[in-house]
Amino acid sequence: MTPYHYDYAVIGGDLRQTYLALELTKSKSAVCSFALCQPAQTNAVKTFSSLEAAVSNSSCIVCPVPFTKDGIFLNQNAIKGNLALRQFPMMVKPDQTFFAGAIPKEIQKAFSQTGVPVFDFLKDDTLACFNTVATAEGVICEAIQHSPINLSKSKCAVLGYGKCGRVITAKLKAMPCHVTAVSASPKETAQAAVFADEALSLDQFFSKIDAYDFIFNTIPAVILTNDVLARTNPAVTILDIASEPGGVDFAAAKELSRSARKCPSLPGKYAPLSSARALYNSIKTFERRLPCL
Repeated sequence: MTPYHYDYAVIGGDLRQTYLALELTKSKSAVCSFALCQPAQTNAVKTFSSLEAAVSNSSCIVCPVPFTKDGIFLNQNAIKGNLALRQFPMMVKPDQTFFAGAIPKEIQKAFSQTGVPVFDFLKDDTLACFNTVATAEGVICEAIQHSPINLSKSKCAVLGYGKCGRVITAKLKAMPCHVTAVSASPKETAQAAVFADEALSLDQFFSKIDAYDFIFNTIPAVILTNDVLARTNPAVTILDIASEPGGVDFAAAKELSRSARKCPSLPGKYAPLSSARALYNSIKTFERRLPCL
């Protein structure tokens, strides 16, 4: 086994990564970094000037959530130029461990072929539960910031009643708002009817879409098309947290003068320290399963 100088290399991403580097030092780990959006303000974290140096000197490589935004390059905005994802399977050795969130299948396959232990943060159920809470709080903050009306006592529609949709519905209800939960799944619609003020199918929602002040979308398919958006309340605020391709035709929304916002990576924007602590716990839980660590 190669004697590495650092226990962890924390690479790329948003403020979660900066806070994660600091959290890892608290456990007496040796930590280095590369391409953090904001440097860790401590001598306990060594900053490298190249990806190769950070990776080659570290036992564990911790990349961001999500690992990539476009499927090709690393999620980072700290350095000029792009870092291709395909570099990582070529750099990381079997006696190292690789962490990231939403790792593309082809990259996972490449790691598997070289025998590198890989952990995808988004496959950790405990972390997923935390992220739904942080995402729900974040999208509600976005709604409050970007609408000219109060969120409290407004009419809200939550599209999709999966993990995030359920938490957003519960938090809006507590404000209180009048909340309609919308789903294409009859099972989800039945579940939503227990907790929301109203539960509708997509077709039922579309027929009364002009009634809503806020629309929160979690469905990763473009359902808010030009024709649908044209029937919304002109003062509506639409917030989209769905993964690609998202749920909103943003070009149409702009043309129709509808307020529509794509809201990615909300845990990193609104709760980076809490999110970093959740990532830290996820890393430590995975490491305890590996006899070599």
